[in-house]
Amino acid sequence: KREEDPPRVNIGWDPHKPVDKAPDSLVRPGDGPDGNYPMRARFEQMIREAQISITDAIEKIDGKAKFQEDSWIRANGGGGMSRVLKDGAVFEKAGVNLSVVYGSMPQEALQAATERGVDRAKGMAPGERVPFFACGLSCVMHPRNPHCPTMHFNYRYFETDGGVWWFGGGTD
Repeated sequence: KREEDPPRVNIGWDPHKPVDKAPDSLVRPGDGPDGNYPMRARFEQMIREAQISITDAIEKIDGKAKFQEDSWIRANGGGGMSRVLKDGAVFEKAGVNLSVVYGSMPQEALQAATERGVDRAKGMAPGERVPFFACGLSCVMHPRNPHCPTMHFNYRYFETDGGVWWFGGGTD
């Protein structure tokens, strides 16, 4: 382990620290393989703008309730912003959450999440964990009307420190 490496990440719950206001970016400065910091930072900026646009639109549709925001940071980098609306005229509850996560995963998890037959952990020692970065936006909306369905979506960018990356997510 090099001295300048960030602290090792526990796969379990990574405690977070509430903050009054999220920093301008939750991505570690200059972070990413082969200088891929710009992609990480651009995706975070894009979903921050989407979070604002979506919550503004939901408030306008609802006409009564307003979103409350909680922000947090994590010691090893990353953090997030949760926006929750409750007791509205149209929506009983809605949440639009942004998160930036640094972690590590077993090589088998990387293999299961990527193209079959390709060794994405090539060159790693057996049992060595794969460091990753993930950034995403998720939303769940529960309308008051029992005949209207609950809506959910999430969109994310995922990248390993080895340079493997993909976009994911969906709507239901």
